[in-house]
Amino acid sequence: MSICSIEDVEANATKPFWFQLYVMRNRGFVERLIGRAKQAQCTALVVTLDLPMAGQRHKISRNGLAVPPRLTIANLIDMAMKPKWCLEMLRTRRRSFGNLVGHVDGVSDMTSLLAWIDQQFDPRLTWDDIAWIRRLWDKKLVLKGIMDAEDAWRAVDAGADAIVVSNHGGRQLDGAPSSIRVLPTIAKAVKGQTEVWFDGGIRSGQDVLRAIGLGAKGTMIGRAFLYGLGAMGEAGVRLCLEIIAKELSVTMGFCGAVDINAVNSSVLIASPLIPEMIDGADIVSRPRSGA
Repeated sequence: MSICSIEDVEANATKPFWFQLYVMRNRGFVERLIGRAKQAQCTALVVTLDLPMAGQRHKISRNGLAVPPRLTIANLIDMAMKPKWCLEMLRTRRRSFGNLVGHVDGVSDMTSLLAWIDQQFDPRLTWDDIAWIRRLWDKKLVLKGIMDAEDAWRAVDAGADAIVVSNHGGRQLDGAPSSIRVLPTIAKAVKGQTEVWFDGGIRSGQDVLRAIGLGAKGTMIGRAFLYGLGAMGEAGVRLCLEIIAKELSVTMGFCGAVDINAVNSSVLIASPLIPEMIDGADIVSRPRSGA
């Protein structure tokens, strides 16, 4: 669902990159997409499990977000105040979904493309489909959207090299528990049989340390780097990562940690508010003396 295609990324990437897959009803298209990812030498396939259907995203409805964007008075005023952005948008060569246009039968413009997408979300997605993808894909397989121990076990059985604890940013089911609340239970359940990563709400280096302390092997960011990208382009993304890295280093120092791989729940303070957390640990950093 990206603007740039797999082939665009391959042509410009100088380091290994992954591909994130949404499983559509059209399994032939999905198989071709996986084949394109193989051809582009993607080193890992990340399968999104928590988008079998679109959630009720009330903020999107209230804010009038649509694809393609509607030209309202408010939008026109907003664009008039950002001439540099408008000029860059006029110059860009890519204004559609690069992995879909030219690869889907019967799609000729944005309207027909959106109609196709609306019909392609597949609520029938099961673990049998994951087994089918595992047979097609012989490299690293990451399953994103795990929120309970049972699904984590099923992911291990399906041959996942890693799982991502994520509630899709809370945009799918707004009554779902937060990712950080379920992370310790899932990390404990898999017993090291697959890597556990964390996604959701990472805004600082302290957040990274908390997630690591609760059992994550690594963390993902979305909003943070996108804010940097929107503000300063590539330099903004680099600055975002530098800020998070510095915050992580400082927080580790205050918690008496020198090796991120040795961090565990001892860097966290116990809290009666979340008793089901691993070892009773809450997500508050525990400072230590420098002695």
